[in-house]
Amino acid sequence: MERHATGPYLGFLALFVCSLASEGLAQSGDAVTSNQTIAPSATELSALVNELHQNNPRIRAARYRYDAALKRPSQVGTLPEPKITYVDFGVGRPFSNFVNDFAYRGIGISQEVPFPGKLSLASEQAQREADSEAQTYRAMVLDVTARLKIAYYDWFATAKAIEIARKNRDLLDRFERIARARYSVGRGIQQDVLKAQVEIAKLEQQIETMEQKRASAEAEINSLLNRETPAQLGTPPQLSKSPFEMDLDTLLSAVQENSPALRARKSVVDSRAVGIERARRDYRPDFNFSFQWQHTGSAFPDYYMATAEVKVPVYFWRKQRFALEEATARMEESRYDYEAELQQLRFMAKDQYLIVKSSERLLSLYESGVIPQSSLALESALAGYEVGNVDFLTLISNLTTLLTFETEYYQELAKHEQALARLEPMIGRELTLP
Repeated sequence: MERHATGPYLGFLALFVCSLASEGLAQSGDAVTSNQTIAPSATELSALVNELHQNNPRIRAARYRYDAALKRPSQVGTLPEPKITYVDFGVGRPFSNFVNDFAYRGIGISQEVPFPGKLSLASEQAQREADSEAQTYRAMVLDVTARLKIAYYDWFATAKAIEIARKNRDLLDRFERIARARYSVGRGIQQDVLKAQVEIAKLEQQIETMEQKRASAEAEINSLLNRETPAQLGTPPQLSKSPFEMDLDTLLSAVQENSPALRARKSVVDSRAVGIERARRDYRPDFNFSFQWQHTGSAFPDYYMATAEVKVPVYFWRKQRFALEEATARMEESRYDYEAELQQLRFMAKDQYLIVKSSERLLSLYESGVIPQSSLALESALAGYEVGNVDFLTLISNLTTLLTFETEYYQELAKHEQALARLEPMIGRELTLP
């Protein structure tokens, strides 16, 4: 994609200033010094995204929630721990000799066994919940990454606007000296000098405001990256408009099929459906089996005892019935939550889609019409001012117009990329260029 930076018209202005200097009109007595500075390196978005995935606390917390959820299926799907019992009856002192023929010692084991299918259903429900946490974790990564990208593109557009404004301020400084020199030799008017000074003051005010906005964007980025020591991002890199070929129907289908947030809701629905079946199984009795071996005095031989117990749900009309109704209500709740999430995502996706398409049309206008025409208008004004056919106010007006269009171009480019970044969590994949 062609980039309409400030370079084209800066060349025109440099030639113009040189031509005036050759005529002796730019000799205002002020020397222009050029300081050689090393600009800080550009900060690439891909490097920030990698740092985000490593350090962001919300992403790490979501990862640990998912890891914890993975441990649940095995726990709830396993039999309860068996119980071991030791009996010392009528022996006298513990571990002493028998004192009569009726005394005995015994050791046994018992195991509670839920009705067949209960454990497998509990494990399945926990696995569905873990699946939901997996999608929630993925949605969190995409959501926080989108927030980083949005802040990054704000920083990019603001940094570009500051860069353009500073270059134009330098040019206005030269124009102000030129206007002052022309006024001092009687070939200009004081209004030209004052107009240049006003425009310089306006740019200074705008730069100060944009510096604050850039600092806020950098602060948000540093916060998302969980940096203990805030760091400046350096100079803005060269960015290109990310291609976007989806039509609206394809986008909405991708949202419904691939959205991690929607998949998390779907897993909750599936989990609640299993919960209903679990509530129905609670109408079935659970069992308890035990075995005990007993050692007696010499008058009686050793013997064992085996028992089987059944836990009968006799209070089902007050307990199991309401548990089933609760599970059914929660199932309906999750189903409507899924539908609400789907409708919200469809609306948000369509809204961002319209922003993307509008930005693409505006960027095309800036690239093919508005900026080239403004550059030509400035070139024509420069030529006219050089021969006295155009006044100084017209020249300044053309310069500020091009400055405005250049700034708006980068703002629209950032708006386009931010809309794509907002779409990424909805469809579960990246759309912006690294």
